[in-house]
Amino acid sequence: MTTMESKNYINRDQVIDNLYSLLEIKYIYESIVVTEGFPKPLLIVILKGNCSSLTQEISSMVAKIFQEQTDYLCRIFSYEYAEQQLKEGNLFFAHNCSWEKLIVNNADTGTDVFHRYSPNEDTLNRIVLDFQQERAKLNAFMEGANFFLEKENHSQAAFNLHQYIELWFRRVELFTMGKERKCHSIKEHQTYIKPFVSELGNLFNKDVTEELSLLRLLDESYISTRYQNNYHIKIAQIQKIQEKANRIYAIISELFEDKLVECRKYWENRAHHQENPYVNEDAFNEKKMKLDEDITLDKISEMAKEHFHTLKRYPSKKELYTVNLITDGYLETSFMISSLLKVCITALDAERNPNSVVPEPEQNIREVLGYVLNMIPYEEMEFLDKIRNLLPDLETQ
Repeated sequence: MTTMESKNYINRDQVIDNLYSLLEIKYIYESIVVTEGFPKPLLIVILKGNCSSLTQEISSMVAKIFQEQTDYLCRIFSYEYAEQQLKEGNLFFAHNCSWEKLIVNNADTGTDVFHRYSPNEDTLNRIVLDFQQERAKLNAFMEGANFFLEKENHSQAAFNLHQYIELWFRRVELFTMGKERKCHSIKEHQTYIKPFVSELGNLFNKDVTEELSLLRLLDESYISTRYQNNYHIKIAQIQKIQEKANRIYAIISELFEDKLVECRKYWENRAHHQENPYVNEDAFNEKKMKLDEDITLDKISEMAKEHFHTLKRYPSKKELYTVNLITDGYLETSFMISSLLKVCITALDAERNPNSVVPEPEQNIREVLGYVLNMIPYEEMEFLDKIRNLLPDLETQ
């Protein structure tokens, strides 16, 4: 694991700890989103029950976590919504909620739809069919735009282009973010999806006056064309919007294919093991569990480097450890040894009376207790807490 990966892992622990303090979490998955040419980790958080506990105040606090931890993106869903979307074949959940991406499991039972989930061939075929049907439906809006353009009905052409672009945005939001934004503003859709698909976030570049004007005209077409009669747009402007419409379809088609290919690779690899007569399902599951264990051990090893400081390997005997005591030098070390011996002597004297050998027993006891406090492995205890959160709940297995 590289230094950067280790840093990201530490950041992830901090993020998860912060989320735990605010939310009742059932599952957390970790995936990767490539945005602006760079991979960015994505946490998919599935809550216990519904999102009624996710008040505006808590939502703001969650948002603040990810403003401070800019390396991470996050999506939060109620269990009911995520379960429904997984069953209906939402590519976002099929792609991101496969078992090997699970990093936190607080399920009360191991029998729900997420337990050891992986997309199968039927699911992927259903996802493809759904995408094709949606594409055919949206193409009707593009055909409508061309029809009205030929009839020189520019306002209706703009309206059909608006519908085409809006509905493609909502479709891509579903399979890249898990949930669509239900609004008619293309400008809002761009803002919503930009952290996940930067190209679509900049479909109309709001820093360029001409493109901002086109975006404003496009958004106005939805209201003005339906409820007003004073909407005007030039044919050259419609043609430029058409170029944007063609571009959004090209971007979304490529995104869909990329995510589908990743899902198919996982399924084909799993199917290969199932079809191999020398590898039965039990053997495959055993291998998968071994892989999960190896991943977990790698993570534990990285955390150990961060937290295991109290015990040090004894140079000549690797099975032994040393405990360091902080001292100013040999003289203070002598005093430490003296205090330890005096406490032992005092322990033999039930009355703990001062004598010529131990003139200040209370002081010696305080010093020794201080040494003991310095040897308490707080870092290691924190490490054990993190392992407890990392490992599955054994009581549910």
